[in-house]
Amino acid sequence: MKTSKSYKNINLPSLSEEQLKEIETLKAMSDDEIDTSDIPEATQEMLASGHLYYADSLKMPKTGIHLMIDNDNLEWLKNAGKGYQPRLNKVLRWARLNNCPIEKM
Repeated sequence: MKTSKSYKNINLPSLSEEQLKEIETLKAMSDDEIDTSDIPEATQEMLASGHLYYADSLKMPKTGIHLMIDNDNLEWLKNAGKGYQPRLNKVLRWARLNNCPIEKM
């Protein structure tokens, strides 16, 4: 089994006093008082489709495997366009995060 490169932890610099103060101010505010207009809102449709901004942004270590997949499943993944292998990974992540009862399959 081939494993891709691993990623090191990034030692970010400490937050400044100004940044710490801003965090404390935000913590004291209610959610509807915080201006989130610069962030795309996650809709129920996006969540249902498995579109996870945070998970998509992670550079997760990957392991190369040999996989036998049914032709109909492969065609379904490919019909959505280029990138069927990352799409398969997203489908698996969505199933895991949505408590798919894998032990019953």
